[in-house]
Amino acid sequence: MLRPVARVIIAAALLLAACAIAAQARPRIRRDFVATYPKTQGTKLDACVTCHATEDDTLNPYGEALKQATFDFKAIEKLDSDGDGVANRAEIDSLTFPGDPEDRPGARRDSTRADSTRHAPSRSDSATVKPKGEARPDTIKAPKNG
Repeated sequence: MLRPVARVIIAAALLLAACAIAAQARPRIRRDFVATYPKTQGTKLDACVTCHATEDDTLNPYGEALKQATFDFKAIEKLDSDGDGVANRAEIDSLTFPGDPEDRPGARRDSTRADSTRHAPSRSDSATVKPKGEARPDTIKAPKNG
């Protein structure tokens, strides 16, 4: 029979292995995105927020469409996932977020928001914004639709 210490070590190793497998999914999708759209490498689109509303697992409209298309980027190129009137492929070619209706080709940028934290809105009714040069983030409430 295994000692309690050995059981803990084995359980920890299995947990670590499971976490590593889950963590590899995101970088693979990002690599596939950049391989499909090489112009995006090193740009703001070469980031998790292209598909995620936040740095967690919440998907933005583009990420949801991509998930529904079983991660076939080409299958959703003609869609307008964020409803801003511009097809996903046109937004990607213009290096704008295809999951953020406020970020589209030719749209005037809001200079009060930092590019590093600008991303597609989540499905929640609040967002954290980190303007450049400020030490603390501010939470803003969005109006409820309906």
